[in-house]
Parts: sequence; structure tokens; C-alpha cells
Amino acid sequence: MRILFLSNIATVILDIVAWTLFHLSIGYSCSKISIERFNPEKWWYQTKSWEKGGEIYQKLFHVKNWKKLIPSGAALYRNAYEIKHLTNLSAENVRFWLKESCRSEFCHFAMIFPGFLFFLWNSVEAGRWMLVYAILNNLVPIVMQRYNRPRVCKVLAQLERKSKQKGEIAISYDPQTALLNTYE
Repeated sequence: MRILFLSNIATVILDIVAWTLFHLSIGYSCSKISIERFNPEKWWYQTKSWEKGGEIYQKLFHVKNWKKLIPSGAALYRNAYEIKHLTNLSAENVRFWLKESCRSEFCHFAMIFPGFLFFLWNSVEAGRWMLVYAILNNLVPIVMQRYNRPRVCKVLAQLERKSKQKGEIAISYDPQTALLNTYE
């Protein structure tokens, strides 16, 4: 329900400023949430049977054709994790990447909800377009995470099998929390 009536130019400017602020503030806020809160084993993040190991996204959206073209939003935030940080294919690094993929999915779902606020100062039709934008703009990275996560889980399972076959002791190392209690 529209409660703020502005000129068309003022509305467009407000839309641009609002989207910029929503994207940046939600992205920043999500980057500050402890990585431990993002568990790939939780129901929400687990691959559903209908996703067929992520292949449904390849069939519907041809993810392999465009996923490398999508920039990482993590580049906007200091010390944020980017896929290029996954240089060492160890089980610990892959586990960390899986948690970061959950963070990314959560963040992009959160970025959809402000789309409803645009009805407060836009016409119903423009509000609908803002909501469509919110969904489509965030669906792309969500689909990428849903496509990649089951594939990376398979890599992790292979790494863990190899580690057990070699009789190695798996030591869990989480770079986000490793030094937290060092000086106590």
C-alpha cells in the first residue's frame, strides 16, 4: 500500500538509493554472522531429492554456461571469503567453503524481502517490478549455490574417504575461530 507519493524522478532516485543500501547493508550484515551458524547439514541447506544432486539447475538454467560470469559480492567486504580462497583442496577448506555457500544462500534470500517495501512509495505496478527484480537478481546466486553445493559435498566425501584410507587423523581447523581463545 503506497503511503509516500513522490514525483517519478524522485521515486526512481529513491528506488536506486534504497536498493543500493539494502544490498550493501544486508551483504555486510551477513558477512558479520559467525560462520558456525551456517551448517550445510541443516535441512534448509541440504539438497532435496527433486534437485537431483543439483542437476535440475543445469537442466533448467544451464548454470555451467554462465556461472563464471557472475561477480562475487564478497569482493565488496573486507576479509570476506571468495571462492578464489579455495586454493588448497583439503577437507577443512572444502568444509569452510560449504559453510560460506550456505551464508551466500542465506544472504541472497534475505535480499529478496526488502522488495516488498517498495510498495510503500511506488505504484502497485512498479512495486511488482521491484519485487520481480529482487527475486530474479537473487535467484541467480541462490541457484549457483544450490547447483554447486552437492557437487562440492561429493568432493568432500572423496577427500574424507582418501584420508581414512591413508589412516590419517583428521584434525578440524576453522580459520574463523582458531585463534579466538588463544590469549585467555
